[in-house]
Amino acid sequence: MKRLWYAVIFLCVTAVLCVGEQRYVECFYDDMNTCITAAESAVKNKNREEYKKATAEIEKLWRDKNDLLYATGEHSALDGIAVLVRSMPYDENEEIKELHSLRAQLFSYYQNEKISLSNIF
Repeated sequence: MKRLWYAVIFLCVTAVLCVGEQRYVECFYDDMNTCITAAESAVKNKNREEYKKATAEIEKLWRDKNDLLYATGEHSALDGIAVLVRSMPYDENEEIKELHSLRAQLFSYYQNEKISLSNIF
């Protein structure tokens, strides 16, 4: 009977960790998406100062969150995001293209980390 209780506790802890990880990834994705949108609008408005602030915010968010993301997520997807973030700020004619690429990488990572039947089986 004791082993059954250990199994139940283990399953509860696993469920809580899974939900926590999902929430962490979702918040990371939302925050990065907001920063990328701010950077894109700064580029469209030709505001270099706002663009630099937005890219600095993206880099800071990445530095703050990447350790836990690497501990729980798929490394190959995170490596692509890391390359794009670490090469900021982008060249003047390539900003929008690179920001779109970063957004696509983030979306791909977010979709692959979601708990769904297609990701489990």
